[in-house]
Amino acid sequence: MPVYDRRYRRYDGPRVEHRAGIRTIARYALAQAFSSRLALVLLVVSLLVPLGFAAYLYVVNNLDVLAAVGIRIDEEFPLVAPSLFFWMLVWQSGFAFLLAAFIGPTLVAPDLAHQAMPLYLSRPVSRGEYVTGKLAALLAPLSLVTWIPGLLVVLLQASLAGWGWLADNWRVPLTLFVGSWLWNLLMALFALAVSAWIRWRPVATGAFIGLFVIFEAFGHAINGILDTRWGALLSFDDLVHTIWADLLGGVSLFGRGFPDNPLPIGACWAALGVVFTASLWMLHRKVRAFEVSR
Repeated sequence: MPVYDRRYRRYDGPRVEHRAGIRTIARYALAQAFSSRLALVLLVVSLLVPLGFAAYLYVVNNLDVLAAVGIRIDEEFPLVAPSLFFWMLVWQSGFAFLLAAFIGPTLVAPDLAHQAMPLYLSRPVSRGEYVTGKLAALLAPLSLVTWIPGLLVVLLQASLAGWGWLADNWRVPLTLFVGSWLWNLLMALFALAVSAWIRWRPVATGAFIGLFVIFEAFGHAINGILDTRWGALLSFDDLVHTIWADLLGGVSLFGRGFPDNPLPIGACWAALGVVFTASLWMLHRKVRAFEVSR
């Protein structure tokens, strides 16, 4: 069929906003990550701990329920201390670590292994938007197991004990929110960095877990050999636990302060800043539209 009118016509189809690429990348990355049943099972199991804490809070705020079954508890005993929420955050951070180890290596490595990065960046998508989209895809499930259920449990406690409890313990929701985001960003950036440099998923997962274990073991070895505490700079969870305890105003374990002999809080923040910077540098080196092969 001949074409006679070949004049320029302005595009009149639907348009998307400039940042829509971030949402698109995050949506498809999430769909790919949770196409595995194991990821769904791990997410569901991670929500059982907050449910257990919520059940405990309901029971201790309704002592008549315990009295009905013959259990007598001194009401002066602090059944709901701020430290309780610290330990819930510790539990949930462990599940966040497992989710990051399982999902993180699936986000960037396949795109690099199949040389799909030029296709991404040939669209109106920058490197920063690509990384942000992948980061959002990992932060979403990590948030579902950390600060979101944590704040819901705090709201439950406040509704049962009275809103005056929330005013007296304002550090609890602050610690859950800020502490969760600190841990989630650490896990997400480190997982994406490892995924960018190690393109085979099983090896990337093993490297992600192994680096945490090796750094922590090496830090404890330095503390033991040199009789110092500065080896904790290599232990990511020790750094984060120290910051959490500081945000909460102190945590006790069996009558002693936790963590034992902690590092200065400024050193902990500085060490995590180095990890964040190194992870971003590793992503910057690998996420690009071309690659030089030698």
